[in-house]
Amino acid sequence: MNNHQYGNEGESLARDFIEQHGFTVIEQNFRYGRYGEIDIIAQKEKLLVFFEVKTRHSSAYGNPSYAITGKKIKALRAVATYFLLKNPEYNSTHYTLRFDCISIVGHTIEWLQDIIR
Repeated sequence: MNNHQYGNEGESLARDFIEQHGFTVIEQNFRYGRYGEIDIIAQKEKLLVFFEVKTRHSSAYGNPSYAITGKKIKALRAVATYFLLKNPEYNSTHYTLRFDCISIVGHTIEWLQDIIR
């Protein structure tokens, strides 16, 4: 299995994990031109979460969440802003917005909440 396939499998595991925790997935692989994409956008009641999924075979190079750099954070913010412009029903003071990371190493899933302030 190549890295792209492994990443897709990780996103599928993350989606199942998120849904098991009561979230409804609104979008998967939401793209905004050259800025990039948000892996999963999900809602639970009045909480809207933008999930970044990082999948690795092992933790030999540290936790996969360490791959979320300043450049990636800037891209996530830009894509999230675009999503809110395209979906004004979520762009409201009634919703709490959050960026989370689902880190998958082998068969272990870790959920890191509120990774961007």
